[in-house]
Amino acid sequence: MKNLTNNPSIIIPIKSYSNAFLNKNAILLDNKGKSGIYRWINKLNSNSYVGSGLNLSKRVGEYYKESELKINPRPIHAALLKHGYTNFTLEILEYCKSDELIEREQYYLDFLNPEYNILKHAYSLLGFKHSAENIAKFKLKTISEEHKNLLSSVHSGKEVSQEVRDKLSLATTNYKNNNPLSPEALANITAKTTEREGVSVRLLNTQTNEILDFPTLTKAAEYLGIKRQAIRNAINRGSLVKELYRISEK
Repeated sequence: MKNLTNNPSIIIPIKSYSNAFLNKNAILLDNKGKSGIYRWINKLNSNSYVGSGLNLSKRVGEYYKESELKINPRPIHAALLKHGYTNFTLEILEYCKSDELIEREQYYLDFLNPEYNILKHAYSLLGFKHSAENIAKFKLKTISEEHKNLLSSVHSGKEVSQEVRDKLSLATTNYKNNNPLSPEALANITAKTTEREGVSVRLLNTQTNEILDFPTLTKAAEYLGIKRQAIRNAINRGSLVKELYRISEK
C-alpha cells in the first residue's frame, strides 16, 4: 500500500483494532504467521509508534508481556504501562514480504514521524549493501551519545525485543546466504569444533553393516536429523538410534 499524500489522516490500514485490550485475541489470531508493518496509536494524545515484524502475532504479542515492557524501557512501552491497552488502537498498516520490511517500515517512519519511535531509521541489517559514497559518509559521521548508550545497552547483555531478535535472525541468514564460507574456512571451523568437543563417533548400520565416521557428535546428529544430546545418550546407554544405528566413540 503506497500513500501518495502527506496527510497521515487518510492512511487506511489493512486492519484496525480500536481497543487493544478487548481486541487482543483477534489481534494475535488474525496476524499469526504474517509479516508486515504495525502502528500503535494512543487515543488520549494521538502519539504513535511504528514497527515491523516477521510474525506480527508473535511480535505484537511481546507488547502484552509486562516483563518485556519493563525490561526494555522505551517510550512506547512506558506509554502502554501508563495508559493501558484500552487507550490504544493497534493498526496493521500493511502486510508485506520479509525482504520488504525495512523499506516499508522506513516509508511509514518518514511519512508519519511517530512520536514514540526513538530512532527514525528502520533497522537496517538485512543484507543491504551501501554504496561507496554512503560508506564514506558513515565514516565521517559522528555518533551521538544517545546512540552510543543504546549500542552499549545492547552489547552489555541486556535483553532485546522480539522485533530486534527476529530482524537479527533474518539478517544473519541473509548474510550467510550472500557470503558463503570457503572450503578452507569450513575445514578450519570443523577442526576447531572437533578440538573443542573432543569426541569423534562411529555409526554402524545394523542392517547393512555400513560404517560411517564423524568428527563430532554434532556432525553425527546433523546426519541423523536428531539433537546432539540424543547421540550422547545413545552412546551412554548402548541403545540404537532410529532402531537402526549403533553409535560408539572412536
